[in-house]
Amino acid sequence: MSMETKVEDLFLQSLDGSLTREQKEWLAQQLLSDRKLKLTADQYILIREKLKREEPDSFGPFFAERIVNKIRNLKQEIDYQIFFFFRKYQVAVIGVLVALLALNIMFSDQLTFKSILGFEDQNQDSLVTIDLYQNLK
Repeated sequence: MSMETKVEDLFLQSLDGSLTREQKEWLAQQLLSDRKLKLTADQYILIREKLKREEPDSFGPFFAERIVNKIRNLKQEIDYQIFFFFRKYQVAVIGVLVALLALNIMFSDQLTFKSILGFEDQNQDSLVTIDLYQNLK
């Protein structure tokens, strides 16, 4: 560690007031003998005083309420966008459903509600059944 760095570190430590009497004397001697170190120390003191005088930054009054309102507004905007995104496809889906119902009506043998929806009753006689266990008996 160079002498300049050692003096600078000791000076910064002195700003908090944690030096022994011998360290204080040695630091004072070094600052008197080196003009560059004295200028650096004076700059530290000026910066420290300026920081003490300035008021700390704050978020201002009603910060939490402003953030909560912004989040609510953003949520409403997203909900609105989602609704209109799916609204584009609502007309297409309704058209497909109407077309399917029209096809079922056209090709249905009977005009009952079940046949229009495609749930026609099938006779048990027309169904083919296979007895898988026939050979096991």
